[in-house]
Order: sequence, then C-alpha cells, then structure tokens
Amino acid sequence: MRNGLKHLSWLLITLASSGHAAVIYQANDGSNIDLYGRLGFNVSDKKTGDVSGDFDGRIGFSARQMIDDKFAVIGFTQYQVNAAEYANNIKAEDPDDLTARYVWAGVDFAEYGKITAGRVSSGLIMFTDIGDVFASSDVAMARQANFIDPTAVQVFRQDGTIQYQNTLGNLDVSSAWIIGNNSSDLDYGINTALRYTLDLGFAGKLQPVIAVQQSQASHDETSAQSDDDADKYQMWGVGTRYYLGDFMFGLLYSEDTVEYLDGRPDSTDKDYEATIVWSLTSEWWLRTGYRHLENHDGDGLKLRDATFEVQYKATAKSSVYASYSWRNGEAGTNRVTGDNVSFGGSDPADDYFHLGLRYEF
Repeated sequence: MRNGLKHLSWLLITLASSGHAAVIYQANDGSNIDLYGRLGFNVSDKKTGDVSGDFDGRIGFSARQMIDDKFAVIGFTQYQVNAAEYANNIKAEDPDDLTARYVWAGVDFAEYGKITAGRVSSGLIMFTDIGDVFASSDVAMARQANFIDPTAVQVFRQDGTIQYQNTLGNLDVSSAWIIGNNSSDLDYGINTALRYTLDLGFAGKLQPVIAVQQSQASHDETSAQSDDDADKYQMWGVGTRYYLGDFMFGLLYSEDTVEYLDGRPDSTDKDYEATIVWSLTSEWWLRTGYRHLENHDGDGLKLRDATFEVQYKATAKSSVYASYSWRNGEAGTNRVTGDNVSFGGSDPADDYFHLGLRYEF
C-alpha cells in the first residue's frame, strides 16, 4: 500500500508541474538551468460543438544559482501557445501567441522557506489541485477573481505577487501579498494556504487544506476591469485529499464573492467538487469527478459536470487521454453587457468529449 501511495503522489505532482526537466546546465556547486516543455494535440467538440483539433504547446526554464552551500537565487518562466492568460498580453489578437503563465524570481532559504515574486506558482495550487485532475477540464473554484484583477485568469496565477512558502514538519505554508502591476488595477491583494499531511499508516494518508484570498480594486483611470464597479473580492475554501493504496479521493468546497460600488447585490459562487484517481497499473489511470457550482445574485452561472477520463502512459513522458463530460448546467448572463456567460469556452449545458496526445520533457 505504501508503494501505491508513493506512486500516486508522484504522478499527481508530475501532472501539476506539467512536465519533466531536461538539464541544460549543471555546475559543481549545485547551480543549474533546466528546460521544461509540453507538446500535444487535442481533438474535441468542447468549444463550438463541432469536432476540431488544436495544438497544445508549453515551454519554460527553471534556474538556480547557489549563493553558498545552502541558499540560492531561483527563477522560473513558462509560456504557452493559446493560453487563457492576460499576463504581458492582454486580449491577445493572435491566439497562437506565446503567453506567460508563470514568470517569477526569488530566493530559496533552505529550511527557512523561499520567497518568490512575479507571476508565481501560487500556494493556492495546494487547494485548487484537489479538483484540477483532468487533462480536459477547467478550474471553476475562485472563478470570479478576475472581476477585480484582470491578470488573474485563474486565482493561482496573478501578476505582481510576492510570496513566502515553507514546509514545517507535516505542515505546508504559503502566504502572499499581491501588489499587482499596470494591468492589475489592484489596491492590494492577500492570500494564504495551509496543508497538513496526516500519515494514518495502513489506513492511508489524509491531506486537509484551507485557502483564503482577499483583493481590493484601485479604480484608477487605466483600469482594465470588465466592470469598473466591481470593488472587492473574497474567497475561501476547504478540502482534502485522501490516499489509500492506488486510490486518491478529493473533496472540496469553496465560496468566492464580489462586492460592488453601485448598490448591486454581492455576486457569490458556491462550488462543491469531488474527484477520484485510480492507478490500475503504472500505465493505465482512471479519473472521475463531479462539480456543482451555482452563482447567486451575479451572472447566474450553474455548473453540473460529471467527467470520466482514461489515461494511458505510453512512456514515462508521453500519454494518451480520452474523456467525456456530461453537463447539465445553465449559461449565465453578464450583468453589464447582457451577453451569455459560458464556462471553459462552451455552453455548460452541452456535453463534450476530449482526445489528447501529450509529450512532456
């Protein structure tokens, strides 16, 4: 059972980091530069209801320069073709442009933790990854973060973030101050995430997580907000992963709320998600999950998504994915423009399939 826990944990970490490192430079003192990448092709009817094929590509670099035998300067950058990002490329005219997902630099203080700054790999990922296990689906929790910060296409990637992270025994800690930039229109933002690992012996392993964020808009003349009256954002979530043999069970609940200056009621999302990952063998993996999101007093979006996915690992670095999502939600209505509000680029009432081939390095 312990081998199963170790194997399942390794795969989930690999999926979250989106690839394996190829060493470009390695010095005797431990300094290094690594290359990360992902190439793939996806066939789906998700976006328009018609079957189409899309190229999937990412490339990034990770660097470490040793200060002494313990401390180091660190950095990471990752760009993606057709990414759902705003950083350095607000509303890109060409969807095939390379767009920044992560760009950060910092200092690793070894057992004292690390400080990173930029568009960081947020500690909130400890929470969002509970539901983000599929190759084909989109992150729904904290969906409204970009109402206040346009660079926060997803809450765990936001420009102008200064973050501290550390592991203290079985406790993983992350806390961040979000100062934003010229595209963010932020007065301030803060977030914190805590995860504790409980080793239950032969009963498995439990990893409860809590996460919170609050952001305040500055409302300056160069604001890139889609709604200038959106004023304050608050999010909190609780969840856990439970590992038992070759199974991982995930469960989370989150709420995020946007407050307005013009007297409109607060817009609140309430989101429940459950996921299961099962390692049949080292090559075959099954995933399934259900998401139930409902917006109150805002755009009225409703998500009722059940997803089943199969992954075949042809090699350690290449996989084939096949999934189907049964959806019974309702599109929302933008309160400013009156336009329909979809999710993941498609109507939340329409089922879709996904076939993907992915190679990572």
